[in-house]
Amino acid sequence: MMTEEAAEKDDIPLLPVTAQQYRLEKLRKIQQARETEAARTDADIILAERGYDDGVDGEFLLHSSPSQRRKTMLIAEDAVMMILDYLQIYALIMAMAVRWPWPTEWLYATRFLFLVNVDVWEFLKINTAGVITAARDGFIDSNLITIDYRFVLLGWAVFAFASIISYIAFFIGMKYQRRLNLLLQIAKLKRVFLILAQVVAIPLGVNFAKVFHCNADGNMDVHNETPCGGGEHIAYICVAIFLFFGLYVLLPLWMIMKTRTQVFSYKAERHEGYLQLKEAEYAHSLDLIWALNLYHMFSSFRLFWAYYRPVIFFIKFIFIVSYATLFWYPVWQIGAYTLPLLLLLIVSLIKWPFRVTSFNPQLFISIFCLLLLAALGVVQNAETSDSVFFQATYLLSELLVINCIWLGFTILWVLFIIVRYAGILCKSKPLWPQMDSNRRDKMAENTQKYMRALLCGRVVLEQALTSNKLFSPAHEVSRQIQIINAYCREAELLNDPIHDTLWDLLDELLEAHSRISPYSLFAESVKPSISVTAKELMKLLPSFKQRLAQREYDFILMSPMKRRMLLKMYALGVFMNGREIDRNKQTFHTETVQRLYNPKTSVVLQQRQIQGDDGMYIDVNLNDESELGPSSYKRQQQLKDAGLILTGIEEEFNEEDDDDDELDIFKQTESDLVSSINDQDMDDLREMMAGIPSRPGTSYSSTKNSLAPSDSRPFSSTSRKSTDASTTSPAAAAVDTSLV
Repeated sequence: MMTEEAAEKDDIPLLPVTAQQYRLEKLRKIQQARETEAARTDADIILAERGYDDGVDGEFLLHSSPSQRRKTMLIAEDAVMMILDYLQIYALIMAMAVRWPWPTEWLYATRFLFLVNVDVWEFLKINTAGVITAARDGFIDSNLITIDYRFVLLGWAVFAFASIISYIAFFIGMKYQRRLNLLLQIAKLKRVFLILAQVVAIPLGVNFAKVFHCNADGNMDVHNETPCGGGEHIAYICVAIFLFFGLYVLLPLWMIMKTRTQVFSYKAERHEGYLQLKEAEYAHSLDLIWALNLYHMFSSFRLFWAYYRPVIFFIKFIFIVSYATLFWYPVWQIGAYTLPLLLLLIVSLIKWPFRVTSFNPQLFISIFCLLLLAALGVVQNAETSDSVFFQATYLLSELLVINCIWLGFTILWVLFIIVRYAGILCKSKPLWPQMDSNRRDKMAENTQKYMRALLCGRVVLEQALTSNKLFSPAHEVSRQIQIINAYCREAELLNDPIHDTLWDLLDELLEAHSRISPYSLFAESVKPSISVTAKELMKLLPSFKQRLAQREYDFILMSPMKRRMLLKMYALGVFMNGREIDRNKQTFHTETVQRLYNPKTSVVLQQRQIQGDDGMYIDVNLNDESELGPSSYKRQQQLKDAGLILTGIEEEFNEEDDDDDELDIFKQTESDLVSSINDQDMDDLREMMAGIPSRPGTSYSSTKNSLAPSDSRPFSSTSRKSTDASTTSPAAAAVDTSLV
C-alpha cells in the first residue's frame, strides 16, 4: 500500500499528489473497481444526458430495469437447485427401496439416477449382474462389487478437506493481494462455496452414511472385512460425524445469523420494498450491499421463508441421519422422510416461499411427488400391508405415473421460465419482482418517494466519485445533501423503514462533498471567481477562435491524433500548473525554440538555406483587428520590463500585383521569421520536428525596435505573405501563446 509520505513524493508531472488527494484518488479507484453482475441499463445513459431533475428521474428510475437486462443468476440458481434437490432426494429414497423392494425392472431402468448422488456403491449393485438378487434378499458380499469402498470414502474425505483448505487459501491470498475490490471478491468466493455446499450436501452425506451400516455378522455392509466397533470403523465414524457437524449444523447456523442481521423489517411489505431497493441499486451499479452482505441467501424468498436455505439443510440432515441410523428399521426410516415432507408441503401451501410466483407451483409438485414416494414406502414396509396395489406390476405403474407427472410438469415449467426470462411472454410484467412491478402499490407513498430519492442520490454520488475531480458535480452533491437531509428528518418523524438507509446515503454524500469540493470547479466556494473568469474569457473568445483556426492551419500536415494529443496535454498542463508558471517568463523565446525556428541559429535550416513564410491564418470574417481582445495595462508593463512589445501580423493579398508579391517574399527572406519548410525537406526533418507545437518566432522591424511574435508551423507547405498591420492587444497575445 502507498503511504501518505510516499504520496507526497509521487512524481506525477502535472500536479504533485498530497495525502488528501491520494485518499480521494483511492476512493475513486475503489468506485471504479467495483464489479457487478448487472449490465449498464438505459437509465444510466439517459440520466447522464438528462441530469438529475426529480420530475424526470423519479418515475423513470422505477421503470428502467427490465428483467432481461438485470442478468441475475438467482433465477437460474434457484431453478437448478430445485430440480437437483428432487433428483437427489429421489435417488436417496431409491437407495433405501432396494431392500423393500421396488420392482427390479424399475430399479435397473433408473439406476443412472444413483450417479446424481455419486452413489457408486448402489449403482454397481444394480448394474452388476447377479448382485441385485442377493441385495434384495438382505445383505451382499462386498467382494461382489468391483470397487473397494474405502477408496470411495478416501476420495470424499480428500474432496471435503481440500475444499476447506482451498477456501482458506483463496481467502488469505485475496487478503494478501489487497485489491481495491477485495470485499466483492470475498463475497463472490463465499457465494461459490455456498452453492457448492448445497450441491454436495446429500451426495457427501449418503456416501459417509454407509459407514454406519452393519450387516447381521457385525461387519460393515460396504466392507465385510472391517468389523463394526473396531478401530478402523470408529475412525470412519469420527470423520463422518465431523463432516456432518460442519456441513449440516455449523453452516446452517452461520447462514441463519448472517440472514438475521440483514432482515430489514418483520413486516412483509417493508421487507419486500427494502429488497427491491437494494436490488435496484445493485442492478444500476450504485451500491454493492446486495452482493457484499450475501443477500442471495434470502432474497429469493419472502419474509416468512427468509431462512429457507438453512431449513432445507436441516431437512437434508434429518434424511441423512435416518438413512444412516435406521438401516434395520425400514418403516421408521422412510417415516422420517414422510413427516418433514408433509410439514413442508402444508406450510408452503399456506405461506408461499418464493418471491417469483412461478417457482412455487414447481416446488409444490416436487414435494408432493416425493411425499407420494415416501408414503408408498411406509405402506409397503408395514407389517399389516397386503394390498394388491403393492404387487410388482401395480407398483411399477404407480412409480411410472408419479415420476411422469413430475417430469412433464418440470419440462413445461422450465420452458415457461425461459420464455418469461427472455421477455417473450408478459413483457409488461418482469419475472423477478422489481421496483417497477405491480407490487409497488402495496408500499407507502412516502416509502416510494424515499426510494426514488435514494436512487437519484446514488446516481449523483457515483458520478461525483468516478469523474475527474476538477469537473466533479459538487453542486449536484450539495443539492442532494439538502434533499436527503430533509427526507431523513421526515422519515425519522414518520418511522419509515428507509430511515436508516437515508442516513447512510447522507453520510456518504457528506464525505464525498468534503473531499471533492476543494478541487471541483462547481463548488460553492469558487463560484465568484468562476463568474469573473467566465466574463474575461468571453472577451477573449474572438482571439481564441482565431488562434484555434491558426493552429489547425499550422498542423495541417500532422495526423489528427497527434494534434488532439498535443492540444489535450497542453490544455491539461495549463489547468494544472497555470498558476505556478512564471508569467514574466516568455516561453516562446527560450533557447530551444530559437534553435528550432530561427534560421540564423538553426544549423539544419542554415545548411539547407530554408526560406519560408510565417504561415499566418487570417479569418476573413474578422474585419476589425482591434476587437480581438481587451488591452491590459498590467500585461503591457510586464512586456516592457522584459524588453518585448508584441505586435500583430496581418496578411494582405493582392492577386493583381505580381511585383508586390515578389517583393514581399524577398522581404520575408531577409527577416528572421520562419515557420515552414519546403516540401522536399519534409521527409528529412519529420523525425526531428514530429509533434513539436506551434511557437512564435521573433522578427526585427526597421521602423520599431521591437520583437513581433508570429505563429509558426514546421510542417507548412504553402507560402503566404504577411505584413505588419496593427498591434494586437496583450490579452489576445496571451491567448495566442497559450494554446498549442
